[in-house]
Amino acid sequence: MASNISMKMKQKQYEGHVVDYVTVSKGYFLIVSEDNNFQSILRGTVQKHLAITEDCMSVVSNPDHILKAIKDTGMRRKSILVFIERTLQGKDMGFLVRQLKNAFDFVKIIILTGEADRQKLVLLHEIGADNFITKPISINTLIEKIAFTIKPQGKLGQLIDLAKSMVTRGAYDQALKASRKILELKPNSAAGFLVMGDAFKGLGKLDKAREAYESASDNAQLYLEPLKKLADLHKETGDVEQQLKYLERLDKLSPLNVERKVDIGTIHVEMGNEEEAEKLFNSAVNQATREALSYIGEISERIGHVYSQRDPVRAEQYYRRALDAKGDMLEKSDIATFNSLGIALRKQGKWYEATQEYEKALRIAPDDEHLFYNAAMACAEGKQFRTSAEHLESALGINPDFPRKDKTIAFNMAVVFMRAGGKNRTKEMLEITLELEPDFAKAREMLNQLL
Repeated sequence: MASNISMKMKQKQYEGHVVDYVTVSKGYFLIVSEDNNFQSILRGTVQKHLAITEDCMSVVSNPDHILKAIKDTGMRRKSILVFIERTLQGKDMGFLVRQLKNAFDFVKIIILTGEADRQKLVLLHEIGADNFITKPISINTLIEKIAFTIKPQGKLGQLIDLAKSMVTRGAYDQALKASRKILELKPNSAAGFLVMGDAFKGLGKLDKAREAYESASDNAQLYLEPLKKLADLHKETGDVEQQLKYLERLDKLSPLNVERKVDIGTIHVEMGNEEEAEKLFNSAVNQATREALSYIGEISERIGHVYSQRDPVRAEQYYRRALDAKGDMLEKSDIATFNSLGIALRKQGKWYEATQEYEKALRIAPDDEHLFYNAAMACAEGKQFRTSAEHLESALGINPDFPRKDKTIAFNMAVVFMRAGGKNRTKEMLEITLELEPDFAKAREMLNQLL
């Protein structure tokens, strides 16, 4: 009971932060997304749940227009919170995150994403993302995410922000005092040590700055910022070996940063380590190539979706381009493209070609029951019912509850098992169909014939 009251109080506090951000701090929300559902949830949260009547939100669906939108909004608003899709119109938005953070100090960024590779999120955080939202999201969680992004929570967070602002305006002595207060409140605060290092560096006390940065890193080993500061500090002092040491640690934590690999390779060239430099340069080129091919693939897939309902032949061509662009770099995230290609082929009556694509996909994701089901449906279209039933058995082996996902899935499985001569499985699938839809007349009729 007490914990429920505490949670409600915290939620009210978060709501208050968001309301104050708009009404007192003159904050503004900019949505860079084509996701109508997210736009609707944010609008409903602000206007209905929080009862904010001010004009404080707009949508930019074209990333080319975002810089102008921020400049225009910045003339009348003090702070802007940008919600931006991790990928938009088939393009990774990392370049835009970096551009916004370099250009505007009054902008905070929340990345909108579905499931994403952790390394990609680490890179986005490194180049400037302040927070992440995994969609779909509830109203309460959305409010909490916004509150944590726009306002430091509690006395410690506010003190850290104050100390950072002192460093920014060159008040290094004050920042040093503030950092010591932070460490009194939380003795092992990585953020406290980081501000202390910045203050010492500003005062020209580089040895003490290095010690503070090292303490920050020791107390938060996954925190990239202290390592960056240490690499920069050693670069300034000309200690190339130490600079290299920290750059390599950063590379392990965030291996998708192409520019850093080039920087590390450059140092190895200067040190005469040609072989090591070549490995890094090749890795950087491969990563950049992967990103470029991924972009081509995403664009091709998007075009395939445009044609999917009206022209399956053209859809097939673009889905194949999307997969061909990836070459030997296919991964589980490409399974949806294989499924789309399979559907486009089946619409043309090319059931055998569809099964071949599903088999390729199963080599990447052998535990995906949906792929086995789709392969089974393609075989059934070619009247290969025994093979179809084998695929369905594989799907059930992975997920026995798979047919309960949808009455049509269960019924289709029943039809296949019936054609393959599997009476017990047919009965089981029909019973599941009727559990999900008691008025399914065709299923009822088939079951009566079996009994």
